[in-house]
This record gives sequence, structure tokens and C-alpha cells, in this order.
Amino acid sequence: MKIKIRELELDDANFILEIENNKSIWKVSNTTEEYNLRDIEIFISKNHLEGLSSGQKRWIIATKKEAVGCIDIFDYDAINQRAGIGIVIHPKFQNQKIGQQALALFIKYAKKTIKLHQLYCTILEDNIASKLIFEKQGFKITGKRNDWTYFENYYYDELFYQLIFE
Repeated sequence: MKIKIRELELDDANFILEIENNKSIWKVSNTTEEYNLRDIEIFISKNHLEGLSSGQKRWIIATKKEAVGCIDIFDYDAINQRAGIGIVIHPKFQNQKIGQQALALFIKYAKKTIKLHQLYCTILEDNIASKLIFEKQGFKITGKRNDWTYFENYYYDELFYQLIFE
């Protein structure tokens, strides 16, 4: 499946609402309550107006026909040329290597357009799929936080990954 990464559009609001309110990903997104459509529309507007000046930005991962996921930059630091990165693929499009393709595309964009020196991410230790996606693109584990994320009465260890561009 061929994908592209594009800017958010107001027409994406329902798709983003569906992703954000999907409780199966709250463990990794740290979401604790549902959003409404107005919240998402405001988020999209801010995404356009503020760009990376707010320290975060989201893009849509899409095929020719539809949105299939999102890719986010957060903790953007222009001085040190680094940012955190997160990817979420809609459940009906998972296990199709879309996350892998999106990350590869975005790494090129981050180096060439955003002019980053490095990307980092944190992944819960039990999230095998995410670990594989990031490791295949060259991300290396550089730290571990024990009992870092509390979700549904259990603590999860979190791995810190970095990709330093050469």
C-alpha cells in the first residue's frame, strides 16, 4: 500500500476524533478522557496556525483514498535540533507495514525540511510492534524507565529510543 504524509485538514476531524477516543491506545497516549469534535477542530486549527512554534505538530498518514494514521512531533527543540516522535495507525490498517513506511518517509522529512539532528521516542516495553518499527529504522535504546506508566492497575516499563542523524 502506497502512503503519503500530509498536513491536517478540517475534514480529518472525525478520523482524529476516532483515533483519540480509541481507548485501546490510551495506554500509550496517556489520554484519560474523551475528546469532542469541537476540541479536535480547535486542535487542527492550532496545528495550522502555530506549526512547530508550539513545540508539537501532527500530520496525517494517508493513501490516495483515505487517512490511515497520524504522525506527531512533540517536544520540538529548534536550538538542539531534536524532537520526540509518535505514530498511531488506525486499527483497521495495522499489520500492513504502514507505520514502517510512514516512519521512513518522516525521517527523511525531519532531516531535510525540519533540519533535525535527532528524533527520539518512548515505547512501553511490552509494545513489540512499535519496538520493531522503530528499531528497523535505526532507533537505538538509550535508556529505560522502570514502572513509568500506570494503566489499569499495572505499571509498565518504558524504553527510551534515539535516532541520531549522520
